[in-house]
Amino acid sequence: MKKVSILILTALLLTLTICAFSACNGSDDGTLNVVVGTTMAIENAVRDEYNYDCVASGLSEIPLVSKSADGTFSPLAVSYFTDDSITWTLTVKDGLTWSDGTPVTADDVVFSFDFESTAEKPAFSTDEKKGTYKSYVVSDDNKSVVLVRESANVKALDEMAIFRIRPKHVYKNGNVSDDGARVSCGPYKLSSFDKASNSLTFVRNEFYPETPNADTVTFKIFADDNVMYTALANGELDLIWNYSKGVPSDYQKALSGRDGVTLDSAPALNCPAMLVFNNSTGLGSDKNVRYAISYALDYSQFKEYFGSALSEIPNRSFPSSAHQGYKKTNALSHDLNIASEYMTRAGYVKDGGTWKKNGEKAKIALTVNGGNSAHVGYAEFVKTQLDAFGITVELDAVDKAHYQEKTSHKYATEGSHGYGKITMECAIMGYTSAGMASDLGAKYIDGNHPVQGGAEVKSDVLSAIENEMNSAKTVDEYNEAVSKLQDFYQEELPVIALFHDSFIYARSSKIGGVKIDGNFGYNNVNTWFNVTKA
Repeated sequence: MKKVSILILTALLLTLTICAFSACNGSDDGTLNVVVGTTMAIENAVRDEYNYDCVASGLSEIPLVSKSADGTFSPLAVSYFTDDSITWTLTVKDGLTWSDGTPVTADDVVFSFDFESTAEKPAFSTDEKKGTYKSYVVSDDNKSVVLVRESANVKALDEMAIFRIRPKHVYKNGNVSDDGARVSCGPYKLSSFDKASNSLTFVRNEFYPETPNADTVTFKIFADDNVMYTALANGELDLIWNYSKGVPSDYQKALSGRDGVTLDSAPALNCPAMLVFNNSTGLGSDKNVRYAISYALDYSQFKEYFGSALSEIPNRSFPSSAHQGYKKTNALSHDLNIASEYMTRAGYVKDGGTWKKNGEKAKIALTVNGGNSAHVGYAEFVKTQLDAFGITVELDAVDKAHYQEKTSHKYATEGSHGYGKITMECAIMGYTSAGMASDLGAKYIDGNHPVQGGAEVKSDVLSAIENEMNSAKTVDEYNEAVSKLQDFYQEELPVIALFHDSFIYARSSKIGGVKIDGNFGYNNVNTWFNVTKA
């Protein structure tokens, strides 16, 4: 794998050495046209297509509020007020209008909360079911709504920073067309999508109350990183952007210090490299085995090969230090003697270099998305190290659809392959910034979560801690609850973070004024209102 990386780097370095950076972000008439490279494949460019929603969240499908890289919040689609984290007043931004010319109203906000809710977790309480909100009142001018939650939530703004409203007048009757699914209220609207050339262009939304700096923003979709970063080096791109993913370490090294390219960094809330065990079945359901694996892995190698110069070896509790309520627990460490002790506690004996129990080899299937080259690299390292320790790892590299169905409750239930439940024994996953920020990753661990829950932990202790987090009325109460959560993570070790890193972003040095959002990186409203030709 490193030989391939060296060849890629050599080609890229040669390109960087011989190419001259050409202006690609402006034109003679003074317009500013920004071109962004991404590897997020898009099929239809409509609302509720995950990759498209990620792209559109910075341009057209804007969230209720924005979150900066330092964790502070600002109004976006709405302004907000609360003095107890229970009663929230949301007021629609003055002049905010859907791209079809219809004004955005408080009814749209209420409708959107209800639309996104489920039968298991409704937005609004009924006589039969308790929801997120006990009640709501819309103002006479339909500009504000007062929402009363069933319980306090000091992390509500984190939820609002990824929640995007949708137009009630389009969705209320169902059967939404592609054009209807592209109606949005951000400073831009989708102008064109060309699947053949893998590009989509956003133009200014003439109904937005203010005018952003960039006239157009075009996303060029690439099949692999090498071609994309070469395009940046050749001056064909202004920015590189993928949701919850920075520049891979190899490309950081190739691009660092090169004329025409600027690298920016920001604290990372995500967990890019997670080894997730199915805690309910298979080898990983034994805590002693999970402990053994945690000591058998050499985290310095993950850090060296995959991390940036700012990367770190994580704690046994996996959230990074960038999170509110972070608690430093014991650091992960590599010690084969301790790893062997835990295998012995689990009832295994070493036979010819292989751990066995009742004559059966210790083995585990490691599921990985075969289309994610970074994740495949992590999986290969895990296999190499655990095979050497005496635990046989069988790589289960599958396509994205199979991967999702094997690792999350939502896709296991709704997917076409009929699994009906999470079937992986362990998997390589990446936890997003937004997914981590709302509940410090509990959604990924809790086996009762309707969407995620890949770790399949069924624990009354975990449920009680989550209830404490969800009912916290003050930041101090929330921090006390997440302290218990991190202790739980350290003690039970349902997952292992292989390394932590800062987000490293890459752009043309001719582009200035970019802002880094806590969830969406470069691609956010503040960037498009401040971007310039440097």
